[in-house]
Amino acid sequence: MPDNSSDEEKNKSIALIASILFILAFAILMYLFFNKFLFNTNIPELREGHRDEDYCRMVKNYIDTNGKEGWRDYRGIYYKDCLK
Repeated sequence: MPDNSSDEEKNKSIALIASILFILAFAILMYLFFNKFLFNTNIPELREGHRDEDYCRMVKNYIDTNGKEGWRDYRGIYYKDCLK
């Protein structure tokens, strides 16, 4: 009569190892995703002290066209940061 308990224990061990490897791989992929896309400091709005030239240009366009084109100064920084 074969020993089914040792086969069952072996299968449980393999399943546990596979689960741990899957969770580890998933965690590494999530870290890489968040590091690449969410914590990227090359985004101008996230860099401290960076003047966003596109923002300033669009707000100036809004002012020059009396609100018909461009963006309103939704950040409230145009007169402080853009007119230096």
